Amino acid sequence: MDNKQLNHRISFIIPVLNGEKFIADCIDHILAEMGDDDELIVVDNGSTDGTMDIVRRYSRVTVMQFPHSTIAYLRNRGTEVGSRELLAFIDSDCILCEGWRRAVASVLEDDTIHATGSKYDIPEPAHWIERAWYSKRTREMAPAKYINSGNLVVRREVFEAIGGFDESLVTDEDYDIGRRLNQSGFRIIEAPQIRVIHLGNPKSLRNFYRKEKWHATSSLNALTRGDIDKPTMMTMVFLLCCLIALLILPSIIAGKLSPVRLVALLLFVPLVTAFYRAVQYRAFVHIPAFIVLYFLFYIARGGTFLQYMYRLIMGRIYLGKSREQSR
Repeated sequence: MDNKQLNHRISFIIPVLNGEKFIADCIDHILAEMGDDDELIVVDNGSTDGTMDIVRRYSRVTVMQFPHSTIAYLRNRGTEVGSRELLAFIDSDCILCEGWRRAVASVLEDDTIHATGSKYDIPEPAHWIERAWYSKRTREMAPAKYINSGNLVVRREVFEAIGGFDESLVTDEDYDIGRRLNQSGFRIIEAPQIRVIHLGNPKSLRNFYRKEKWHATSSLNALTRGDIDKPTMMTMVFLLCCLIALLILPSIIAGKLSPVRLVALLLFVPLVTAFYRAVQYRAFVHIPAFIVLYFLFYIARGGTFLQYMYRLIMGRIYLGKSREQSR
C-alpha cells in the first residue's frame, strides 16, 4: 500500500443485527482494503442468530454489544472505541469494491472535503426493483446533502464537532447528520468511485413497501423540526389528491364522473416524481418501475403520517378529558 493511503488511517465501524447472511462477506472485503494501521469494529445490536459466532472468528475485529439500541447509538459507540483520523461507516450487508480505500484517500487529499462516500451499487444479477430504485448513482464527484451511512467516511474532528449521529432517531440518521454537516459549513462530496455493493435490497414489492414504511418515520422528524423536504412536500400533495379522490368516489360510483379521474388523482404525484427522476438520472427505461415504486413509496409515507396525526389528535383529546375530569 502506498504512502498516500497510509496517511489516512481509518476506523471501520459496522453496526449489525442478525446479519449472519452477509457479515462474513462484508468483513472479508473490508480486510482486503485495510491498511496496517486501520481498525475494524463491529457493534452488535443483540443478534440472536450466528452473527457473533462468525464475527469472533476474525482476530482483527473488535466486538461490542449493545442490545436493543438505535443504529445511530451503535455507530456512535463504535467511534468511541476507534481512534483513527477517519471514520468509515459500513453496513453489514455491504461489500467494499476493489480500490475503495485508494479512492477515499484520493478524495480526502483535499483538506476542504470533510465527508465523502457514495450511494450503493447493486449486485449482479439484480432484481428489477434494485435496477430501478438504485439507479440514481451520480457519474461524477459532486456536492451532496447527505450520503448513505452504509458507505460514509467522515473526518473524526468534524464528526465530533457536530456531536455525531442523533441517537434518538430510529432511521435516516444519515440524512440528519448530512443536514447538520451542511448547516455547520462542512463539505460533503459524493464520489462514485468509492463503491460498495448493497446485498440486502428488497426483492419484492411487499418488502419494498415495508422498508419504505420503516424509513417513513424520518419524515415525522422533519415535520416536527419544521424541515419540510421535497419527499415530505410531495407526500402532502399525494394525500390531498387521495382526499379529493375519496370525495369524488360517490360520483364515480353513480356514473356521473369517469373512473379515469380517480386513477389520474391517485397516480398524479407518482407520475410526476417518476418522470422527474428519469430526467434527472437519465433513467427513462425505468419509468414504469418508478411509477409502481413511487406509488408504494407515497402510500407508505402518507399512511405513516396519518397514523401519526391520529395518535396526536387522540392523545390531545384524551389529555383534554383527563384535565376536565381532574377539575
